[in-house]
Amino acid sequence: MYIRFFGKRNKQALLKPKKVKEAIAVKKENSPYRDGKFLMYSFFCMLFAICFFQLFSTLTIFYKDTAHLSQQNIGYILGYSGFLIVLLEMGFVQIAEKYFSLAFTLLIGTLLCGISYAMLAFDYSILTLIVSMTLLCIGEIWTLPFMSTITALRSGENNKGAYMGMNGIAVALAFIITPYVGTMTADQLGFSTLWIGTGVLAVGIAAGFYFVIPWMLKKKAGS
Repeated sequence: MYIRFFGKRNKQALLKPKKVKEAIAVKKENSPYRDGKFLMYSFFCMLFAICFFQLFSTLTIFYKDTAHLSQQNIGYILGYSGFLIVLLEMGFVQIAEKYFSLAFTLLIGTLLCGISYAMLAFDYSILTLIVSMTLLCIGEIWTLPFMSTITALRSGENNKGAYMGMNGIAVALAFIITPYVGTMTADQLGFSTLWIGTGVLAVGIAAGFYFVIPWMLKKKAGS
């Protein structure tokens, strides 16, 4: 009986038609390294990161050498920045998502970062330092998270990793460049020139974001 049952099954299996393998067409998508619009956007991201990352290098030197803050007070201000980001980030991100376009969000965020640095050229009282750090934190909240969002929107289904990696390279380059450029400028031209220059650069970056982002995201409609 066992032999009859399995012998019958084998015959039925032989009689079954062979499944035809369907060829899955994978859409070929552009490399981010050949995407001129995205490369321009990544360049602006790198410039913004150069401005922002002064928080971790030249800004602390400024606090110590020019504002004459103790290490303890410098720690308090940096701790305040971390606390403020944790406290405000979710709410401010939701406000931006609800009321602002992506281009306008990065415009405002970048301008706030520029103002936070530029104001240090004119005054560095403790109140000014706190206001400056507050503006810098809000600017960061309205810029860095949305930079990744825009990168994901520009990419396709099969090359998101490549696009995110390219944007990450731009930010990583800024992290390497910033300490050298910032300290060299402060040493040769002074901190006032550095902060005013950072503010002016931020205005240019903000304008770049505002015009490049809508132009770049038209790709979905067929660029």
